[in-house]
Amino acid sequence: MLTDRQLHLLNVIVEDFVDSGTPIGSKKLIDDHHFNVSPATIRAEMKRLEDFGLIEKMHTSSGRIPSEAGYKFYVEALQEEFPYEPNFDINNSDAVDFRRLAQQIARDTRHLSIATTSQIDMKSISQIHLTYLTPTKLVLIIVYENGNVEHQQISWQVRLTRLEIEKMNNFLNANLASINKSNLHQEGYPSIKQLPLSHIKSEIIKKATTNANAVFFEGREYLYEIMDSDNLDAVRETLKLIDSNTLPDLIESKQSNQIEVILGQEINQNLQGISIVTTPIHMHNMNGNISIIGPTQMSYRDIFNKLSNLHRMFKED
Repeated sequence: MLTDRQLHLLNVIVEDFVDSGTPIGSKKLIDDHHFNVSPATIRAEMKRLEDFGLIEKMHTSSGRIPSEAGYKFYVEALQEEFPYEPNFDINNSDAVDFRRLAQQIARDTRHLSIATTSQIDMKSISQIHLTYLTPTKLVLIIVYENGNVEHQQISWQVRLTRLEIEKMNNFLNANLASINKSNLHQEGYPSIKQLPLSHIKSEIIKKATTNANAVFFEGREYLYEIMDSDNLDAVRETLKLIDSNTLPDLIESKQSNQIEVILGQEINQNLQGISIVTTPIHMHNMNGNISIIGPTQMSYRDIFNKLSNLHRMFKED
């Protein structure tokens, strides 16, 4: 467990290294940040951080740079500082242009930006019929406004009467507007304990919804601008990964419900020196991720700040 001073020192080393690109020595730390301790104390604390594996010494310099573990530790503190907003309250999310959002983020951060979305669309329903098949089986018939008809058999463990089925039919057809908006509620549902509304609703949504997936890559040119010329192999490997269309699935497989940093070598050793900062998006009919790709030595604080304010960008769009 790090002390507050050690944690502060690690944060300063990471951010100074990101800004300067050069190893950080004790003299620079004292000169630039006016630590109220002696140079010997700073050197001792840096030695402890090195023993913990959070910073490492460069062979050509007496300074230190963050290790992979150091970046991870630093990022965990940022996750607490920039908590994820789990849902975006947007009245009309269909108006969100994810390609334009990816372009804007790429321009603002000068990093490669990836937007992946999975949009759930409800086909507009004009009529619903629940038909008695046997005492424990129903047929759900859905008639769409374009004239198409679909049906689904529903099995239930409790015997239902024809009167109960008629009451459900009347309720569902009286609430088609709510069903088409995917916000059907319990109010007014007949007292039929044997077949909860939630089960009927899930069967209707299962038949009436379609998923539309999209992936947008913007700002590929920035990879060459911001990567060290000695690490162009990682750039080429990243672009190959993009062209293979597997990167969105890899990002999603490692995504947690917060702003997350994925180091390239966690995906593939050939991606050493690359970092991916990603955040999930949850809206009433849409899920996805927004990700930013750049060098491991990127300004994580600025990127976290940008991603934590995504909901404002949506609302202003």
